[in-house]
Amino acid sequence: MLSALRPGAVALARPARHAAVRCCTTAAEHKLNIAKAVDKAHEGKTFKEIVKLPPGALQGLKEGKADDMLAAFKIKSIRDLAKWKHYRAARAIAVLAKTEVADARPAGSLLNVNGLVDQAYEAATLNELLAAPPSALQGLAPWTDGALAKLKIKSVGDLAKWKYASWADALVTLAEYEREDMSSR
Repeated sequence: MLSALRPGAVALARPARHAAVRCCTTAAEHKLNIAKAVDKAHEGKTFKEIVKLPPGALQGLKEGKADDMLAAFKIKSIRDLAKWKHYRAARAIAVLAKTEVADARPAGSLLNVNGLVDQAYEAATLNELLAAPPSALQGLAPWTDGALAKLKIKSVGDLAKWKYASWADALVTLAEYEREDMSSR
């Protein structure tokens, strides 16, 4: 290629591609932690390990007692809690309730959540649903209101903002991005 240079031109060496880029960081270099989200015994585990643990591994939920109560809802792991359809539905209601305008429904609108709520709540606004008991959601029997109240969930709105479900959701999301080999790609 040097012969192709014009007279008087200087050939520059091309630097090696990504020569100075390391493939990954080491575990010792990382600083992130979730110390206030999980019990001390689980702080050193990976996100992928944590989401397989029972919900009682979350800091503030009593291991065993909370696990037994949540098992009645078929929630046996932190991943199950994050994916629990009633939590996800309550969260969706809460998010969209902020966009609701009183008396602004267009005539003839077919917008509804009838497949989500009991018949008695089908005509309710999103904000009214937030104030409703958890049993307003289809699939949650009236007895569940008492069980959920022990977890300080007395309304659909409380379920939507329940910190343990929110933490579970965040843990599951971050587990998707965790790399076992600590690589960047």
